[in-house]
Amino acid sequence: MDKFEEIGKRLDEELTRLRKYVEEEVAPATEKRTAQVLREAAEKLSEAARKMEARVAARASQDSTEPKP
Repeated sequence: MDKFEEIGKRLDEELTRLRKYVEEEVAPATEKRTAQVLREAAEKLSEAARKMEARVAARASQDSTEPKP
């Protein structure tokens, strides 16, 4: 029965160590990278919106210069 207790204690210790590693090492790096990806995506979305607005403006300009039947 002592072996099972030893295994349980060892598992608890390893899980505690793993949790600490994830909280202190993995999570901050992941959050930093996620923030960077979100900024890049926001820039690309802004660029796409500008292009769409330019197309709409070009069409509106073209429509207003065409002779009406």
